[in-house]
Amino acid sequence: MPVSLGSHPRHLEELRIGGGYGSAPDGGADFDRAGNIAASGSLDLGGPAAFESDVTVAGDFAVTGVDTTWSAYLPASLGMPDPALPCGPVTPVSWRNFHVATPTLAFDPNNPEAAYFQFRLPPAYDGRPLTFTIEWSAQAGTGGDVRWGVLPISFSNGSNFVVTGTTTFVNTTLGTLETLHITEISSTPLDCASETLNTVRIIRLSNDGADTFDADALLLGIGISL
Repeated sequence: MPVSLGSHPRHLEELRIGGGYGSAPDGGADFDRAGNIAASGSLDLGGPAAFESDVTVAGDFAVTGVDTTWSAYLPASLGMPDPALPCGPVTPVSWRNFHVATPTLAFDPNNPEAAYFQFRLPPAYDGRPLTFTIEWSAQAGTGGDVRWGVLPISFSNGSNFVVTGTTTFVNTTLGTLETLHITEISSTPLDCASETLNTVRIIRLSNDGADTFDADALLLGIGISL
């Protein structure tokens, strides 16, 4: 039934959902004159939500979907030379009069060499591709391309370690010596799983015709992100 407010209706100054017009003692959500919302109960969002300013959470904040802000960084000092195709051991390199020094793993220009890193994915990981960021440089050489490859594999309780995956490769060009080079490769772990053992094999396929750089490629570390 239509409701008439008369010829001169009063302005609605406050609206409380769950309590009616005006303040009510039984909770609900208040909308003030500036448009702010004060909720004393739960807020369920069935669709996307966009916040144009900061959001302050006083209590626990649980995300039931994948945390797309997740990332990890693994320096070369956490890498292990591949037992079958070992790269050089972890070696500190001083880049400029000991003002900058980093651990490095050296990958030979003549023979394929590889290293392994281990990491864990976040609890809500849903199997989407990961971005592997290879950070590398060189102290010698006359230029050319390096063919980097990544092979990530996930293992859960009872998984067989005797598995074969597919390596994803990308070619990247050496620019200037003793400068940071960043190469990104997108790959999805074989048997992807969250909160379990994950390994990634980083390889330089230097016997491939596409690898033309004539000196050691020095791996500084790898970044992993969603």
